[in-house]
Amino acid sequence: MAKDFSDWFYHTTAWKKTRAAYIKHAGGYCERCRKEVEAGTRSLADMKPIVIVHHKEHLTPENINDPGVSLSFDNLEGLCEDHHNKEHKEKNKKRYRFDKNGRPVPT
Repeated sequence: MAKDFSDWFYHTTAWKKTRAAYIKHAGGYCERCRKEVEAGTRSLADMKPIVIVHHKEHLTPENINDPGVSLSFDNLEGLCEDHHNKEHKEKNKKRYRFDKNGRPVPT
């Protein structure tokens, strides 16, 4: 979920452009769903679209202004809502919901 220190970042033109470009670069479908298809554990018909562009190295007050972390394709992963929620549930033991733009919404 977006923290108070990062909420402004997700409204910037730089993030919106990076997010859109990354979704196109990733082919529009969840990268973890794709890996499951390749591994034979998910059918192609069950692949879901990218809803959230996830930061692998989470943003912090110290790195949010570093474009090598906040805007680099190397630190991004396109995920469906299910895979993003699993990622955060495993780490935080909480469940989050996201809107169609990938922004956190209250549960």
